[in-house]
Amino acid sequence: MDDDSGGMNGSISFELDRPENKGLKKPLKILVEAKKIVDEKQPVSMADMIAVAGAEAVSLCGGPKIPVRLGRLDSMVPDPEGKLPEETLDASGLKQSFQRKGFSTQELVALSGAHTLGSKGFGNPVIFDNAYYKVLLEKPWLSSAGMTSMVGLPSDRALVDDDECLRWISKYADDQDLFFEDFKNAYIKLVNSGAKWRRDS
Repeated sequence: MDDDSGGMNGSISFELDRPENKGLKKPLKILVEAKKIVDEKQPVSMADMIAVAGAEAVSLCGGPKIPVRLGRLDSMVPDPEGKLPEETLDASGLKQSFQRKGFSTQELVALSGAHTLGSKGFGNPVIFDNAYYKVLLEKPWLSSAGMTSMVGLPSDRALVDDDECLRWISKYADDQDLFFEDFKNAYIKLVNSGAKWRRDS
């Protein structure tokens, strides 16, 4: 996990059968089709397509506008397995996993806010906002009422039980603008980390 492989390198194209990438085949297929159109005007790497697509999705769903530097090179082989943190990690394990890659606890909590999108039960699944943090503070999974136990991943729930993470969760629940700014900066760092770049970029 501490080697220099990984990062935004397009290797996901070779890793779709891994359990942690379940559900990514359809979105990646859409990106491959979009890439064909973009390539007619200017060739671009799959890594750049993924970085831009993530930023655009956040923006289109009401989140911050995120500038994305272009010029990443694609890997021609899959990354080693075990590069992503497991969804069953507790807060301490998550923090260590992110720290090994150069990310702070604040950046871990900010990036986790991306889970506000999708079907994990954090507010409107197509609106990027700070609902993720508000729901975490409510701890609905502790309720005995049916589907509330399905809210979030174990790793989401673990964040609330850590004092350092909880401080950031509370700040972002109270201040969406702060969350947007910190998410933007952490996303830029994430998509640039570990990337190999064209010499002219």
